[in-house]
Amino acid sequence: MTTIANRLGAGSSTPPVAKSTISIAKYLLVLAQLGLVILLFRQFQIESAAFIRLSVLAFAGFAIHAWLPLPYRFPFFAFLSLAGIGLVMGLVNGAWLVGIGVVLIAICHLPFSFQVRAGILVLVGGVLIAQRAAFVPAPWSQAIWPILGSMFMFRLLVYLYDLKHEKTSGTWSQKLAYFFMLPNACFPLFPVVDYKTFRTNYFDDDAYRTYQVGVDWIVRGVIHLLLYRIFYYHLTLAPHEVAEPSQLTQYLVSNFMLYLRVSGLFHLVVGMLHLFGFRLPETHNRYLLASSFTDFWRRINIYWKDFMQKLFYYPAVFKLRKLGTTKALVIATLYVFLMTWFLHAYQWFWLRGTMLLVWQDILFWAILGVLVVFNSLY
Repeated sequence: MTTIANRLGAGSSTPPVAKSTISIAKYLLVLAQLGLVILLFRQFQIESAAFIRLSVLAFAGFAIHAWLPLPYRFPFFAFLSLAGIGLVMGLVNGAWLVGIGVVLIAICHLPFSFQVRAGILVLVGGVLIAQRAAFVPAPWSQAIWPILGSMFMFRLLVYLYDLKHEKTSGTWSQKLAYFFMLPNACFPLFPVVDYKTFRTNYFDDDAYRTYQVGVDWIVRGVIHLLLYRIFYYHLTLAPHEVAEPSQLTQYLVSNFMLYLRVSGLFHLVVGMLHLFGFRLPETHNRYLLASSFTDFWRRINIYWKDFMQKLFYYPAVFKLRKLGTTKALVIATLYVFLMTWFLHAYQWFWLRGTMLLVWQDILFWAILGVLVVFNSLY
């Protein structure tokens, strides 16, 4: 059985079986909670009808996944993720999306040097960019672009980085599961999950504890989304409605609190992944209680902060260390915020088809970067 599982793509470094098992009583408790979560989704119309269908598929998949032999669980999750794409996007669009994605992954493993493979990816990416901008016709629906972008625009950078620095790239089931993660089919905005963490944190803790954290975070995500609705529909003001200091305060606070939509969606995503044994860290950590700008940067969108540190900050500090610690810190931090602005504009392109090049956005990231630098030096 183990040999067959390895051929299917299960890794040889599987977690201990004891951590992946769950008693029937606890299993039924989790199932009951998931049933209530589905009712919660339907009652409050959380996200779209497609998301509710995907949630039903995910929770039904969990019911099977929890009892599969451990070597078969990763391949099953990969298969379920591909099925979710077909369910949400349809067979034709789903096939195009998966086909393009598999080609991009395969390029990363061509028998050439790292520089050559990266160059080929840039060329292929240039063709896709031209098609996204409608300069070149594409044989598939425009509907796949936001999801394709959310799957590959940042995760492919993480994957290439880990290919360059890690000894093993994992099995094909792990690669497919990473890029086509089940919740991603419904969410163009998606946390930048680290590939190494995705693999190493798989069933590395008690299964029931991991599942229960997933349910808790899903409920937390629902609460964030409901609070977002309150601010969006009842408390936000248009700029022309601001006539006195109290209204200015309301305008600033309510617009900032619209970020609850992002944190809510990210909690839903990571909570759902917990149901399949991926004990990922939380995406946001009480960011409203941040004590400084640096602390705020650490607490809000933690996955993005880790992504920028891994790919940009630490390599920059390493190269600039001869200038001294302080200078290296300042330059690397400003570089991170410059790249943050550029990558957010790049993300906007894949979501909307145009680059977000407006002075308000540039000014926002520039001010935040300078404040974080001053706060770090202080």
